[in-house]
Amino acid sequence: MRVPNVGIIYLVGDKLWIDASPIARAGNFGDFAFHERYHFQYWEQLVKQRAVPDTEYDRYPRGRLSYGRKSGKFELLADPCILSERSVVAAIFLQMNLPSPGTETGTDSLYRCFRCLGRNR
Repeated sequence: MRVPNVGIIYLVGDKLWIDASPIARAGNFGDFAFHERYHFQYWEQLVKQRAVPDTEYDRYPRGRLSYGRKSGKFELLADPCILSERSVVAAIFLQMNLPSPGTETGTDSLYRCFRCLGRNR
């Protein structure tokens, strides 16, 4: 059986970048299991590998997948630019081994790319 993961996500153009941890190795934050690496740390690694443009880490759509230990549900909070693309969300579910009925999606003000921020002005 494939183990579900928690992690952080970037969408750069049409390329999905995911840094993840299996639930058993996830950190704890209150009642949530989460991947202990921050977006800016992962972005720095991707820049060093020349996989992404050398820009600010918050320029591109991003998100975080966590697991609510009390609720027993996974939660994908992401930029609207990610959530609006069904194929991208499906790829995230597949790569992270997520149960479809046990995973909720939503937005969070932390995860807004420059395009989304511009729309809110």
